[in-house]
Amino acid sequence: MNPIDYLVKKGFKITSDPGKYKSGIWGKRDYTVNGYNYDKYCGGYHRAYDLSKHDGAEIPAVCSGIVTAGTSSYGNFGGTVVIADKALGIQVIYGHLKRKLPVKIGQAVKQGDVIGYQSGTNYDNVPMASHLHIQFQKYGFIKGEKNFVCTGINPLKINVEEEQYPDKIRLKGDFIPRNKINVRNYPGLTGSKKRTVNTGNKVTFDGVYENDNYWWIRVVNGKEILFMAVGRKKSGVELLETELWGDFRNLNTGK
Repeated sequence: MNPIDYLVKKGFKITSDPGKYKSGIWGKRDYTVNGYNYDKYCGGYHRAYDLSKHDGAEIPAVCSGIVTAGTSSYGNFGGTVVIADKALGIQVIYGHLKRKLPVKIGQAVKQGDVIGYQSGTNYDNVPMASHLHIQFQKYGFIKGEKNFVCTGINPLKINVEEEQYPDKIRLKGDFIPRNKINVRNYPGLTGSKKRTVNTGNKVTFDGVYENDNYWWIRVVNGKEILFMAVGRKKSGVELLETELWGDFRNLNTGK
């Protein structure tokens, strides 16, 4: 799941998509009202997504990281929070937030933590419709205000779905069930049933999770991410020592 889909799943609606501007060039917006080009500062580019839920809506961190330089109640995008995620190799700018920020530079945050509240603040303190400006950059310091404001990468290839689930055991291979087993959209009992796997049908998986006192495997099924419980988790008993509801084949540890 990419970070924009993550926000949409949280109830936000996309109001400005840099991949769908009339220019046909990613991020080339040239938003003009009464002859004034609001994107002139960045050469006509707006390399970010705008989304909205409602004024004052809690803004969740789309990935874990450290709150870093550029974060300010009176930043480049009004109330601004910048979070750097070294593991993913990115930093994320959350802009136009309410001035009273709930985070500070140096603070560690996890995916889903509230890092601000939707608003319409901006650099010049002029009236602006309430929304979230979210911009993604490669990890690392960007020298110069203009470079910082105007630099942005496409976030649709960034995968943040791993952080939504319990810690993963990096094991992959095949599993052959001895009975019918339900396949769900989440590695837990709260997940919705999507289909079943019949006895003896081989399932390829690329990770194992421990949740709700069960062992779950992540099923490889094209772009769809699905999960299947393969046995009960017993205290003090490791996965490969557990009496499972089937058999593992071709096991490999992932990098």
